[in-house]
Amino acid sequence: MTSHPTALGLLWMMAVVLLLIVCDLLGGPHWLRATLTLTAALPPLVATLIVLSQTPRSHLEYEPSILTHFFARFLALFSAFVFWLGSVVIGGAIAVQLADESGTNIETAWIAAGDLFARIVPPVTVLLYCVLIIRYASYLVRLRGWSAVPTRHRIPEHFLAEAPRTRQIVIGLAHPGLLLASGLLSTLVAIALTLRAEALLS
Repeated sequence: MTSHPTALGLLWMMAVVLLLIVCDLLGGPHWLRATLTLTAALPPLVATLIVLSQTPRSHLEYEPSILTHFFARFLALFSAFVFWLGSVVIGGAIAVQLADESGTNIETAWIAAGDLFARIVPPVTVLLYCVLIIRYASYLVRLRGWSAVPTRHRIPEHFLAEAPRTRQIVIGLAHPGLLLASGLLSTLVAIALTLRAEALLS
């Protein structure tokens, strides 16, 4: 399996999915499901971090077309506007809810604010994690492409040159498709766990 590390990563992900199904059927504890969810993307994520940490930024540079350049800038501005508008709306909704629940009682207001904070932080964290996975996958596409065993890539030749088998395993696990699949899988499971926890709290 060391000659096909991407397949090894897929087997790891499938094993984690099976363990999650068994844990759900047997009514396993919440912390165990959360731990399994985090380990789903662990091999490709760790391999990606190793590859990116040893690759100079200059290896990612390329000349985009004018259309691609302006579309990327437009998308970034539009996303920033949507997030800003969403933060304003959510902030107003939180203020109204706190006023309705606490009235003039400061202690009740702090308790309600803490409860809202605990409800908001997990989905925001999951969203940022999802964005991180997608961004890292885009870097990997530029560095090594989609091949399971790339023959042409931009990864420095000195990276793990003294251990060629380890180099092959790390580059194979740092596959953009594998990172996306395992990362988005863990994201979906994390969202499901968050929704279930909120349902139990309400």
